[in-house]
Amino acid sequence: MLFFDYDGVLVDSLGLWEEACKYAAITMNFKGDFPVKPYAKLNPLAHKEIGKQLGLDSLVFERIADAYFLKHISCLKLFANTQEMLEQLYVKYDLCVMSASSEDIVSNSLSRFGILQYFKNLYCGSDIPKSTKLNQYKKSNSIMIGDSISDMQAAKTAHVYGIGVLWGWQEKEMLQDANILVKNHTELLKAIKDFYENHSNN
Repeated sequence: MLFFDYDGVLVDSLGLWEEACKYAAITMNFKGDFPVKPYAKLNPLAHKEIGKQLGLDSLVFERIADAYFLKHISCLKLFANTQEMLEQLYVKYDLCVMSASSEDIVSNSLSRFGILQYFKNLYCGSDIPKSTKLNQYKKSNSIMIGDSISDMQAAKTAHVYGIGVLWGWQEKEMLQDANILVKNHTELLKAIKDFYENHSNN
């Protein structure tokens, strides 16, 4: 099973999420300075955590940001080569999305991009930690593919192989718990292939 984070791995959504969070803060009458690069050091990487750091009701903040995001979702783009990569992987593996974003957002955008059919399941929302969701797959030779410290920590906690991608929301130093880091989709495909080849030989 391959688990893909959504934001920053499949979809180039950072700019729109920053806009959505600024809008939520203004709507909730936040008077301070909104942080620059609010997601860069965030752990866990969940939208409601920004609201919490601003001293706002985190669930209301998340709900307002989600609504803004959905309203402007047509602005989103897939990262280059994402669809081609999924087409290749779909032939051999079960693919899932594991994201702190809501299922409405994930399913809406993946359907719009024409790639929803590649995913067996969508595990969405920030109420249940990713490590808890991943834990049931620790004996099934699964891989977590993410761009954040919380993705890689969840994989490590659940004893699932973690691949950190370097085109996402957080920098290399935040991904130290990854088993391997990749710079592009070619390296990602190779890392997946190598993992399963090495595992089958053990």
